[in-house]
Amino acid sequence: MGSGFIELMVKLYQTSREQVIVIGAGLTGSCVALGLANQGFKVALLDQDPVPMNRASRRNEGKIHLGLIYAADPSFATAHLQLQGALSFFPLLKRCIGDKVHDLQLSTPFIYLVAQDSIVSAEKLEIHYGEVTDAYRKHTAADPGLSYLGTHPEFLARRVDLEKLDNRLVTKSCAAAFETSELAIDTDQLSTLVTRAINASKNIKFYPRYKVREIDRRGDGFAVSGESTDSSWTLTSDQVVNAAWENRLKLDATLGIPPAPGWVYRLKYRVLAHLPDNMVNAPSITMVLGRYGDAVIRANGTVYLSWYPAGMLGWSNELEAPAEWQSVCSGDMRAQAPDIVDEIIAGIASWYPELGNCKPYQLDAGAIVAYGNSDVDDPESGLHDRTRVGVYSSGGYHSVDPGKLTTAPHFAFQAVENVVSFFGHHTSAVNVDK
Repeated sequence: MGSGFIELMVKLYQTSREQVIVIGAGLTGSCVALGLANQGFKVALLDQDPVPMNRASRRNEGKIHLGLIYAADPSFATAHLQLQGALSFFPLLKRCIGDKVHDLQLSTPFIYLVAQDSIVSAEKLEIHYGEVTDAYRKHTAADPGLSYLGTHPEFLARRVDLEKLDNRLVTKSCAAAFETSELAIDTDQLSTLVTRAINASKNIKFYPRYKVREIDRRGDGFAVSGESTDSSWTLTSDQVVNAAWENRLKLDATLGIPPAPGWVYRLKYRVLAHLPDNMVNAPSITMVLGRYGDAVIRANGTVYLSWYPAGMLGWSNELEAPAEWQSVCSGDMRAQAPDIVDEIIAGIASWYPELGNCKPYQLDAGAIVAYGNSDVDDPESGLHDRTRVGVYSSGGYHSVDPGKLTTAPHFAFQAVENVVSFFGHHTSAVNVDK
């Protein structure tokens, strides 16, 4: 068989028509692909990395927000959105990975330590937490089947005396503390389960290392083009779902869709470490509200650590995240200096001293996409409002900004509904194997 014939077959394969192209295999794009595939649609899932869920969806603390952290949004809209996402997280994820959702390991519950220079006072935080709890109770009363990651907490947050906290905590710089029912999932484990579901689906064709450069309307569909490891390519489809993260806005722009003003990319580092034996099952901690950090105690004997002053090392208002962020966002830390690890651990150890004895094994970072012109220590910063997110759909093109990990399944399935609805109104494009 000649090389010319092989090249022709490759070209035909790469230009074949797909029903739906999903760009980006983070949690949002993966949920879109699995949601459509489970309804019988044929999906091409493209990602710039070799495996799904290898970037921002994986390289974060895994907290499934109940809305507690967004007390600086006076409208309460951000907190309510996060609460909705949290209560639907497991049911929607179950539609993607089945009963494996119950295998996800959960962190210890979070204690919120209120810093003395918190931008929201302990008294106002207490009022906000009460409002979140009221909203939670209304939701669960209306639908008793709702749960938070399979649990049914009696309270979401309650104030506790500093003297009654775990004696491993140093609270001299704290104004107050709250016990919460908030939990985090293990994002590495989630990545594994989602990848297995994608690989097992007969209706998903995964294209690894496919970097998308441009999207064009072509006839009654779309042409998506870009580069892979050693060649350029073009795929055509009836519909496109843009679930990219660091370059979603730039891809929208190739179709003439302008970004909403005020976006910002931030680069946040995390440390993963093995816990000292005496810290297994210790409480997870979030310091509020400002440029502080988190310590997430995982069920597998490891800990996630972030300390904003040391780990937030990138800020960009360009249309696409800086190219120099790419390696660290994909987990490649060969070029990184170890002093970042030391600085993050030192920041946490100032109020959780025993974690100074942890044994770090991984340093990487994730890009955060949000809207705001000032940082989180500004009470007026737009970063406290995470409601400028969701699904934009027009003529078979769907661009999805999930905002947070918590709301990724929520908006993914909104995109699924929009795709199915478009096919329903354009029956000539439908060719679904049920």
